[in-house]
Amino acid sequence: MNETIQKILLEFEPKIENLLPALKKINAIFGFVGGRETKIIAEYFDVSEKKIFETASFYDEIKTEKQPEVLIQICNSANCTVNNSFEIIREIENSFKIKVEEISCLGRCAEGPIIVVNGKIYERVTKSSVHGILKEYI
Repeated sequence: MNETIQKILLEFEPKIENLLPALKKINAIFGFVGGRETKIIAEYFDVSEKKIFETASFYDEIKTEKQPEVLIQICNSANCTVNNSFEIIREIENSFKIKVEEISCLGRCAEGPIIVVNGKIYERVTKSSVHGILKEYI
């Protein structure tokens, strides 16, 4: 894994403006940017591990921990909330015993509530439709 990370980093000049693209690529390949990765990246860009973590954790699309097999995310924007996204969260967590990750607006307000399951986006989700969606994954 370390060797792969180093190869990825070599695609980017070690300038701070390349940090985010490097983090995104590492996240895309491994699914997260964890502690070991943070150390390697910090050394390459000559910044602190704290800076790497702060940058990675700021963006919803970059994960700082290994993700579960089924990752369920739901938009918590005002429009999705008004359209009962919290009801959907309770339904998933109570029925399937899976923790739902709330994420910021996905820019699809007219289609909300929006859930994302392992990267696949579902629109206009309801408390009852979520069971059919998750049956495919669980």
